[in-house]
Amino acid sequence: MRNNLLVTILFLASSSIILSQDLRIKNLQIESKNNGTVIQLDSNKKVNLENVTAWYSSEWFYMTIYDANADSLSLANYKNDSLKNIEVSNSDESTQIAVQLFSEIESFEINTPNRKTLQFFLRNSQLVAKNSISVEDEIDIVQTEEKTPKEKDIIYEKEQPRNANSKLIVIAGLIVSAIDITNSTSFSAGALIAIIANFL
Repeated sequence: MRNNLLVTILFLASSSIILSQDLRIKNLQIESKNNGTVIQLDSNKKVNLENVTAWYSSEWFYMTIYDANADSLSLANYKNDSLKNIEVSNSDESTQIAVQLFSEIESFEINTPNRKTLQFFLRNSQLVAKNSISVEDEIDIVQTEEKTPKEKDIIYEKEQPRNANSKLIVIAGLIVSAIDITNSTSFSAGALIAIIANFL
């Protein structure tokens, strides 16, 4: 009986140590999309959504996870093309991660944590997206307008000599046919020249 009590106490003590381990944010991944940005945090255990808060201000996005800490050195050294800056701050109660993007944030969603992953979906400002799309459309229109006259000029320059040459060949064929209209061979040769010239 005494042994069972000792085993139970040791089991409860080890379980409480394991369960009371702090949540640790180990990894950060940022992926840019056409209409926004996806931020993913990987941790050593599942994050309770009640312990997560987030907000944004212009290009900055702030994430606070209570009862957690982060590997501030590795997270602060994270590099990405869509990321201007990153700041990580650990306290006794929480960790805060702030990321600065190149585009303004209009809204965000927090995905329900799955296993040991927490995701934030940030939407770009619609005004910025519309302006960039309209600028791209204007560039395409200007390029199309610039290309069209040049292409027409090139086609015209190529077709003009060919049309003049084919007209001369048709005339030559008619002349050969007319020289000796009674000779079937010369008439056939002239007619054949005129017909072939129409296909050139």
